[in-house]
Amino acid sequence: MSQILNGRGVSAKFDSDGVHITRPDQQVDIPLSAVREARAAETRTVEILLTDGTAHRVEGGNPTATAAFVAALTAALPEERDPASGAVITSTQTPRDRGPYGIMALGAVLALAFIGYAVWVALTHGARVLGVILGVVPLMAGVVMLASGIAETVRRIVLSRRGITVLAEAVGKEGKKTVYSYTDTDGSVHRYTCKRTLPRIQLAYDPDKRVRAAHADWLPFVIGRISVKTIGAPLWLFVGVVMIFGVLG
Repeated sequence: MSQILNGRGVSAKFDSDGVHITRPDQQVDIPLSAVREARAAETRTVEILLTDGTAHRVEGGNPTATAAFVAALTAALPEERDPASGAVITSTQTPRDRGPYGIMALGAVLALAFIGYAVWVALTHGARVLGVILGVVPLMAGVVMLASGIAETVRRIVLSRRGITVLAEAVGKEGKKTVYSYTDTDGSVHRYTCKRTLPRIQLAYDPDKRVRAAHADWLPFVIGRISVKTIGAPLWLFVGVVMIFGVLG
């Protein structure tokens, strides 16, 4: 029996090979024979004590999952322990990609500048002209929705034609999303992030472009999401165009 405990920035799982703790900067692999005891140190925290005296703590998502993980791990421990066995810690630290932070900072600056400009136009030229400025909001929303709908459609079509389906396993959390890990046909490990909360999911990936992947979903849900984007986009675009150019007529 295998079980996964997902916490904030850390996840733990165990199988017949041992306990595996994954953090952003390291991977800890512990043989089951090296585990002296597993206990719930707190309602949301699992403490794994090793035969060499060291301890590893993992904060789980909720008390129920924490208690279930402790019980399952305790039941899987062998009767005989190995005092000479210990954890193998592998560093996986990589330089932090600051690109997304730069994009977020630029977006915040542009948003503040846009708000300030809109207020200035309203105060100096009257509220009627304000519609021209505010019309950018639905216009951009329509562009984003249209681009997202087209990208989702292309991705699903490509995956239906040449996608390879594999089983992905949850390995951690990024905010409210779950991070899954899967291995392609070349043996390379990839990550996939979505809002699913299952310990394992089926997903299809494009062998020609590994970053293009999608989890299996009910077809009506997929069609519904694409329809909302492709139908809603023209509506927002129409509203934006009317607000920007209609008041000038």
